[in-house]
Amino acid sequence: MRSADSDDSASSVDLVRHLFAARSIAIVGASSNGLKAAGRTLRYLEMHGFQGEIYPVNPSRDEVQGVRCYAALSELPAVPELAVVVLQASEVAAAIAECGELGVPVVIVFASGFAETGPEGAALQDEVAAVARRYGVRVLGPNCNGVIGAADGVTATFMTGIDDESLVLRDDGIAFVTQSGAMGAFILTEAQLSGVGLGRFVSTGNEMDISLSEVIEGLVQDDTTKVVLGYVEGVRAPQRLRQALAAARANGVPVCLMKVGRSQAGAAAAASHTGALAGADVVFDGLLAQYGAVRAHDVDHLLDLGRVFGLSARPKGGRLTVITLSGGAGVLMADAIEDYGLSLAPWDQDWSERMGAVLPAFASVGNPIDVTGALVTDPDLLRKALDVAIEHPDTDIITVLVGNMQRQEDLVCEIVESAAARTDRPIVTVWVGGTGRAVPRLARCGLVGFTEPVRAIRALSALVRFWVPDEPTPATSAADPQAEAVAGQVVVDEVEAKRLLAAHGVPVVPEGEVMTADEAAEAATRLGFPAVVKILSTEVAHKSDLGLVQVGLADAGQVRAAAEQILAAAEEHGMTDRRLVVQPMISSETELILGMRRDPMFGPVVVLGIGGVLTEIAADVQVRLPPLTTDDARAMMNRLRYAELLDGPRGRVAVDRDALAATVVSFADLVEREGSDLESLEINPLLIDESGRPVAVDALLVRSLSGVLGRGTLR
Repeated sequence: MRSADSDDSASSVDLVRHLFAARSIAIVGASSNGLKAAGRTLRYLEMHGFQGEIYPVNPSRDEVQGVRCYAALSELPAVPELAVVVLQASEVAAAIAECGELGVPVVIVFASGFAETGPEGAALQDEVAAVARRYGVRVLGPNCNGVIGAADGVTATFMTGIDDESLVLRDDGIAFVTQSGAMGAFILTEAQLSGVGLGRFVSTGNEMDISLSEVIEGLVQDDTTKVVLGYVEGVRAPQRLRQALAAARANGVPVCLMKVGRSQAGAAAAASHTGALAGADVVFDGLLAQYGAVRAHDVDHLLDLGRVFGLSARPKGGRLTVITLSGGAGVLMADAIEDYGLSLAPWDQDWSERMGAVLPAFASVGNPIDVTGALVTDPDLLRKALDVAIEHPDTDIITVLVGNMQRQEDLVCEIVESAAARTDRPIVTVWVGGTGRAVPRLARCGLVGFTEPVRAIRALSALVRFWVPDEPTPATSAADPQAEAVAGQVVVDEVEAKRLLAAHGVPVVPEGEVMTADEAAEAATRLGFPAVVKILSTEVAHKSDLGLVQVGLADAGQVRAAAEQILAAAEEHGMTDRRLVVQPMISSETELILGMRRDPMFGPVVVLGIGGVLTEIAADVQVRLPPLTTDDARAMMNRLRYAELLDGPRGRVAVDRDALAATVVSFADLVEREGSDLESLEINPLLIDESGRPVAVDALLVRSLSGVLGRGTLR
C-alpha cells in the first residue's frame, strides 16, 4: 500500500475514476433488508439509477433485494472495479484479503471500531492495513460514509440523506471531500436540496490508506471538476496536501476548504473523533493563501463558494453593478461590496442616461441601480435594465437583488436566464423571501442564486480573488508565533544568528562583539554614532525585557557607561555568559518581523509581520511554507492588515518592496536549507532604513540540541 505522502498523481486519477465511475460494484455482506445500513447501498444504487453490474455477496442468501447473491467473492462472474464492505470491524481484514485474492483494486470500508476508538481499535486497523498492503488493495476508510458519483449513479454509501425517491442527484462539477461522515452527509443533503449540484462526494474516515489530500489531487486533474470543496478536521498527509494544492493551482481548479479545530477544545475534539492532529490554524491559513486555495468559515460559506465557483462565467475584475427594487437593499449591498474589497462599477453620465431612458423617471440610475417597486407590476423593467448593464464596459459582475414577488418568480427567472445567455459576465441573483423556489430553479439553469445579500458578496469576493489575483482584497492576519527555547533546544547568540543570515543573503547591521566597556567604546568609534549596546549571551532570549539594551548613545563616553551598566545588570541576573555587541543605530520609522517557526504538522514555516508598537496592539502577520518565490513574498506583504504602512504614509520612508521581497526569499532559502535543526529563527526588528531597504538588527535563533552538537557550535 502506498504511504499517505507518496508522490503518485497517476494513481490518484485512477483512484478517482474507480470511486466515482465504477461500472461494477460488489457489496460484501449485503443485507436483504434495504432499511438496514448493510442493505442501503444496494437499494440506493437501484434507486438512483446505477447502470453497471451489482454483485451482492452473502453466504447465507441466494438473492438480496431481488438481485442474485453470491456466497463468496471468488464466485463472481467478473472482477468488480469497486467493493463495498458492509461487515463489522472484526470481519474486515478477511474480506479485504478475499478482495485482494480476486484482484479488486479499491475497497470501501464503512465499519467503525478502529483507530478512532483507542489502542485496541488502532491495532485492528494496523492489521487491516497490513492485509491491504500485502495485496496492493486501496482502501477508503474505515469509519467512513463511502462515495457518491451522481453522474454515473454510483451511490456506494449508507447515508440516509439520499433516502428519498424524489431526490434527483445533480452533478454541476462540484466535488466534496470530507473527513467527517456525519457532517459530510448533512452538507451533501443541504447542497442538493438548495440546488447546489454537489455531485461527487467522498468521506475519507480514518484515512488508513486513501487520504483527503490524495482524493483532492485526483479530482483537480479531472476535466469535469469545476471546484473541490472540503471539510477538514486534521491533515494526516501534509506534504501530499501541498502536492494536491499545487496540482489544483496548475490545473486552474479552485479548492475551498472548511477546517475545524481552530480552538484548543476544537482541536482536541477533532483528534478524538478521527485520530487526526489539527495543526496550527495560522499555518493552515498561510498554506491556503500560498497556493491560491480558499478558506470557508462555516457551512453556508462552503456551499456558497461551491455555488459561485460552479459558474461557467468568470469575472475579469471586481467591479459590480447592482440592480435592485429596494434602495435600502442597494445600500446594504454597497456596504458589503466595500467590506469585502470589491467595488461598485462606475457609471458615468452617458451610461446613467442610457439606463434612465429605459426606467421610470423616479428610478435611481446611479450604481446601485434602484428600479424601485415598479418592478413588481412591470417585471420587464428588469429585462431592460439588464440589457443596458450587459453592455456597460466597466461592469465585471452583475447582481440582481429582488424580494418576495411570489407571482412573478417564473417570469423574473426567465428574464435573468435570458440575460445570462447573452453575456460572458457572471450574473448573480439575490432573492430574499418569496416561495424559495427561485434559487433552485436558477441553479438548474447553471445560474447562482442567494437568499441573503451579504453572503452573496462574501462568496463573490473569493471568486474574484481566485480568478483575478491582482484585484485588491481585504487583508488577513494571524497571531504572532513567538518561540521560546525548551528542553532539547539551544538559544544561539544574535551575532552567530546574524552571521548565518548574512551568509544566506539577508542584509544585517554591521556590528562588533566585545567583552569589556572599553572595547565597546572602541567598536562604537569605529562603527559610528549614535550607537547601540546590547548584552550578548546564550542565557537570555529577550534582552530588552531585562534592561540589557541601550540605544541612541552619542559618543564613546556614553557607550562606555552604558556597557558598564549592562554588564553589571547581567551579573545581577546571575548570567555567566556576559559579552557585548555594539552596532551603529539605524534610523527607521518602520519595523517588521521576519521569522520561522516549526509547525508540528507542516514543519518549518516563514512568518512576515508588522513589528514595533503595532505588534502589541494587533498581531499582523502572514505565514507561508518554504520554499518561497518572489510572488509569494509580495503576496505576504500585500495581505498584511496594515500593508499601507509599507507605502510610506504621511511622509514616512516607503519600503523598497523589491529589496524586502528578496530578503524574504533569501530567508526562506535559509530555512529550507537549514530547517532540519532549526526550531525557530526570528529577526525582530527587521528595520527599514532611510533608503527604504530592510536591515536585520537583532535575531533570535533556537536550534535543536542534536543539531547544535552535530555542528560543533555549542559554546
